[in-house]
Amino acid sequence: MKVKKGFNLREVCGEHIIVAEGDENIDFSNIISMNESSAFLWEEVQKMESFSIDDLVNILCSQYEVDKETAKKDAEALAAQWGKAGIIEGNDVPEGSIETVSTIETEPKKRDSATIKTDNSAQEQPKKKGFFKRLFG
Repeated sequence: MKVKKGFNLREVCGEHIIVAEGDENIDFSNIISMNESSAFLWEEVQKMESFSIDDLVNILCSQYEVDKETAKKDAEALAAQWGKAGIIEGNDVPEGSIETVSTIETEPKKRDSATIKTDNSAQEQPKKKGFFKRLFG
């Protein structure tokens, strides 16, 4: 799979939006809003010449506290959504429906040991965002 040329992520009023740029995308009339997690994945795959489901899984597991099985299921669903939206291309784009996307609860891995909470039971946890909650708005 690869990102179609001319589709770029922009932040508009605090929302992550895919914007079609260039003459080849002049007929693209969809508005695609991504949550923070899917926007992060989009930025990562834009740096690659091509990517696979396994690449998405590895990126997810390195950034979020999620098991590989869940990451693979959600990576397949996300890639299928991107394919349906017409923003990626390739013979290996998985097929699926938007309704099959899960809303796993993820939280970025802590990179700085000073920010890790030591007593989680005594502190109220912030509400976690769903992985694909706002993919298509």
